[in-house]
Amino acid sequence: MWHHQWIAGTILLIAMAAPAQSFKCPAMQGKNALASISVFDGPPAEKADLAPDLTKGSGDHLYSSWDIGYLFGMGRTPYLVCRYARLPDAQAVTLKIDKRVTKCVFQAHGIGQPAEAECK
Repeated sequence: MWHHQWIAGTILLIAMAAPAQSFKCPAMQGKNALASISVFDGPPAEKADLAPDLTKGSGDHLYSSWDIGYLFGMGRTPYLVCRYARLPDAQAVTLKIDKRVTKCVFQAHGIGQPAEAECK
């Protein structure tokens, strides 16, 4: 009996230690720094660009976040579009967020430094 309890406890610990799923924009595209993002409800071609739920600061010190966990409950798949300084939109990186996450965050760090964007 104790053997089954030990196995169940070990499985629970492994599940708890598993890393959370995360989707990140690359900081750089060649020599061009990440400059902005868009979060879409569905494929970007559907043009359902979501507004941030929270925005603080501006310009080079901008912080924005999108609460997107509810989309998965509706059977929708969000997309993260990463845009880079001095590159046309056609060279943006698009990430399909195909694993459940709850939030996307964008943070700019100042002139000359790449921004960060992650959904987890």
